[in-house]
Amino acid sequence: MDTLNSVLLKRWQRRTVLLLFTLPVTNAYAQQSPTSTSGDGGTRLQTVIVEGAANNYQNSHYVAGDTQVATGLPLSAKETPQSVTVITRQQMDDQKMENLDDVLNNVTGISSQSMDNGGRTTFRARGFDINNFKIDGLQFDGVSGLSGTGNSLNMDLYDHVAVVRGANGLMGGTGDPSATVTMERKRPGYKPALDIKTTGGSWGKRRVMLDGSTPLTSDNRIRARTVLSYENSRTFRENERIKRFGGLFNIEADPTDSTRVNIGIQHEQLRHNGASWGSNVPIWFADGSKTDLPRKTNPAADWSALHQRSTTLFFNIDQDLGSEWNLHTSFAQTHSRNFNNLGVAKVNNVKGGFGGFWNPDGSGAVLNALHSESKARRTALDVNVGGPFTLFGHSHDLIFGANGYRDVNTDYSFGPKYGNCGIGDFTPWNPNGCQYRADSIPAAPWDKWHAGGYPNFNAHRTDARDVTHTENYGVYAAGRFTLIDPLKLILGARLSTYRTYKDSYDLDNARRRGDRTTYHGEFTPYAGLVFDIDEHNTLYASYTDVFNPQSSGTEDANGTLLAPEKGKSYEAGWKTSFLNDRVNTELAFFKNEKSNVAEDTGVPNATTGRDIYRTVDGVKSKGIDAEISGEITPDWHLFAGYTYLTTSGLDYRQDPHHMFKSFTTYRLPGALDRLTVGGGVMLQTSREWSTNPGRPDGKGGYDKHNLKTGSYTLVNLMARYDITDRLTATVNIDNLTDRRYYQQYGFYDGMLFGAPRSVTASLDYRFF
Repeated sequence: MDTLNSVLLKRWQRRTVLLLFTLPVTNAYAQQSPTSTSGDGGTRLQTVIVEGAANNYQNSHYVAGDTQVATGLPLSAKETPQSVTVITRQQMDDQKMENLDDVLNNVTGISSQSMDNGGRTTFRARGFDINNFKIDGLQFDGVSGLSGTGNSLNMDLYDHVAVVRGANGLMGGTGDPSATVTMERKRPGYKPALDIKTTGGSWGKRRVMLDGSTPLTSDNRIRARTVLSYENSRTFRENERIKRFGGLFNIEADPTDSTRVNIGIQHEQLRHNGASWGSNVPIWFADGSKTDLPRKTNPAADWSALHQRSTTLFFNIDQDLGSEWNLHTSFAQTHSRNFNNLGVAKVNNVKGGFGGFWNPDGSGAVLNALHSESKARRTALDVNVGGPFTLFGHSHDLIFGANGYRDVNTDYSFGPKYGNCGIGDFTPWNPNGCQYRADSIPAAPWDKWHAGGYPNFNAHRTDARDVTHTENYGVYAAGRFTLIDPLKLILGARLSTYRTYKDSYDLDNARRRGDRTTYHGEFTPYAGLVFDIDEHNTLYASYTDVFNPQSSGTEDANGTLLAPEKGKSYEAGWKTSFLNDRVNTELAFFKNEKSNVAEDTGVPNATTGRDIYRTVDGVKSKGIDAEISGEITPDWHLFAGYTYLTTSGLDYRQDPHHMFKSFTTYRLPGALDRLTVGGGVMLQTSREWSTNPGRPDGKGGYDKHNLKTGSYTLVNLMARYDITDRLTATVNIDNLTDRRYYQQYGFYDGMLFGAPRSVTASLDYRFF
């Protein structure tokens, strides 16, 4: 198996032998002695030191524990000089967050936009796309796209999600002033537990989850956990069905009183029938009049679908080194596959213009279709060591480490050139790809898609393929230094190497080596000040650089990958914690600057068919984040976040100026104490979208201008009743007022509707 132990670590060893082998460190410090006696008779390591353990993010409230996602140091939210939001397992359960989209759409300051129904969804924070995703501290490709794995993520497998807003290149090598999203897997507990949950709801929703954990030895030193999740649901759109599966099995062991090992396998899979390639409902008819189509409209072909799956092998080792110093090692290897077989009736560009506009009678639409297949392997490793030390009469903390990943992404080649792509006798739009657009399929009523009017793709793989290799690795160090008792200085730095190249293989399997792009010795500094006004109030400020290599596909007219994005990120704010740290608040002021920001010109490359990109300098954002979360009383839990954002430097404003998200639950007193009620509000103000080509004037021309969508407010409700001490029933109502809103508005003159009002009901039975 091609792992980082054999590939990247050899390179790190040449550069960092002293760092890795003479300065042992960890990601999570022991706060107390290395062992304790459990209430059920076993001796074990302190579970509080392991981020992701059940003790750290309790399942009964919205209170976040310590998190290392910002600096690698084990800091509470109040001690971290950046904005941090933690979505706990309880909040995910209360709000029925079942996938990553559900989670991020409920995080302070995050907005989203979708290019397709089920395909490409971009999440944004502070005016920029979010590209940094981690699981158990290791980076993974969590982008929701046609070749990413974000769509398939199943939240039943995860304990909590932590989001750091602002640049975070210290821990990952690529920093973007948007946010870093870190998920932590569920891990075995010390007592037997078995939970079964079934869910049903609007449009034929069906979902079931089983979560079991048990000690495997009488002394509890070996424990196992299994999570299985399956969904087979229709949606509010016609001819759309989602099948989702998630499975997690991991074993945790304490081979000695100072060592903890966690090893496991995880599999996630998604099949989305009725998915589209591009916004799937037209805004205008060919004469320029508004369509006003119902939200259930789905002009996707009967055979249109995408299928994504990923399997991950992982292990984590925590070793107590004494004197509260710990060595932490994490490793993961993920294999993923993506199959896209998409067709939808929509506007698109043709030779010399645009075509595929609908007429009011449904004619005029044409099939826009894409077939693509890819696979990927990511191998990631993190080794770090850290702990406290005393100097000049004060206690300080240090962490040193090295981490990185290696990707091998294979995109199979389809098209007339390879003889492996076809839809009937129609001519593909792009001779180098398996794409059909408005000039390759004759016009027909869009409902012909549902009557089998157009045949499915006839496509098969050959040896023709592109294989992209990417390496991103480096060393980092961070420390929290007590200058005077109330004032802490947090300093960090990272030295990174980023390398990528693409090999192309033709039908004869002969390799054609591509040019290498290498950025070596990229230095990313991090600095923060934290001042404790008193035991409840803290002021902070932080600064870090931005270094973010462009993703594959963002190429100029010559086919050259654009230069990395660079910039600066500033933040200052005020944090508080009250009620014995059960309630946290934060108020942050931020400013970001970026250059070399990729912008799609909308002009296709004549050779590859891909859009040509250009870079834009002077892109800026600034604004305010405010958040409160926690346990007001043992029966009242609250989360609320507000963001004000302004951006400049681009031709349109795709981020709302104001966003507000809240959710609260309250357990009723007295005779009604088995009933918990809750609800929340999501509000965002208007957005601007670029449109291509623009509103048709009925004479062959287009009125091209940015489109604005208005503000909207969504109201969600929840009620949970404990039928017995083990059986619980929950009802959720989303979009109570049935507000009509959009996830996209303007992409090739199309739109994507947000979900109408829906009702779901769940039964949850806990056997232990």
